[in-house]
Amino acid sequence: MSREMSRTERKAQFMEAAEEMFEAMEAWYDAHPDARFEEIEGQARRLRRRLIGRGLEIWINGRSTGRQVEAPRCPRCGKPMKFVGYRRKEVWGLEGESVLERAYYVCPQGDGETFFPPG
Repeated sequence: MSREMSRTERKAQFMEAAEEMFEAMEAWYDAHPDARFEEIEGQARRLRRRLIGRGLEIWINGRSTGRQVEAPRCPRCGKPMKFVGYRRKEVWGLEGESVLERAYYVCPQGDGETFFPPG
């Protein structure tokens, strides 16, 4: 997943995910031409959950991952913390599963302090 994106870039990624959902539903329906309404609806719900989960990733990760221009200060020693990369967190919501990324900072003194921005 790329870092911060413009609204146009987020929309393009979401539309690509929506197109993938459409194609997956079409392929499933082609393979199950005699499916009952309940079966079609069940498949559509599974695919919708995947789409919404992906959409949440795009909307949240595409805006801000918590990386700060000025590093946060360690609450123990007061020195600027060191950015060490991004951490991933799986989130299971009512409408889908998502993987969120957030900037991760550690104390340069090795005090064990870490900072994982909320959001």
